Amino acid sequence: MRQTVQKIMSRYMLLLVAPILAACASPSVPDQYYLLSPLVQPVPASASASVIGVGPVTIPSYLDRSTIITRSAANRPEVNSGYRWAEPLGENINRVVMDNLDRVGVASRLEVFPWNSRDQVKWQVVVDIDRFERQADGKVMLTARWKLVDFERGGIVRAAKYNKTSTPNEATIEGTVIAMSSLLADLSSEIAGQIP
Repeated sequence: MRQTVQKIMSRYMLLLVAPILAACASPSVPDQYYLLSPLVQPVPASASASVIGVGPVTIPSYLDRSTIITRSAANRPEVNSGYRWAEPLGENINRVVMDNLDRVGVASRLEVFPWNSRDQVKWQVVVDIDRFERQADGKVMLTARWKLVDFERGGIVRAAKYNKTSTPNEATIEGTVIAMSSLLADLSSEIAGQIP
């Protein structure tokens, strides 16, 4: 009787341990890392360009993670394990918007939020992103609200909502990231066109 119980227990333990051993033995695929990039073509800044402060830039908390999020349905975000942002997404967006504005030539200098009075910021660009991921139909959507603030006088000079989609060249994460960069370039150009 005791030997029968031991045999059953041994088989039971083997059934529990076998999947773990199999998982450990299979080769793991390394994570792939991605960054958004500036896509605006550079032009020289005009002599009358001002100091522009960028930020804060906010993103929804569901996007504020290291893994890249896409949607498989309208109400179902998908976490793409193995595909990660190389830096926090909010910081990456902020940096790319700054790079794009710098390339447009509307700023003599750019400052990152928060800045101090010695930085002589004239215009502040604030961006609140509501959606920024590939949708179930394969298109990438960027929905954001932005405003341009006269930082010296205090007050909103321009405010608008941005809502556009871009179709990636290929249905991969890399294609998605390139389409996201394209939308950020378009948003940056729209904002730059409103800076006096």
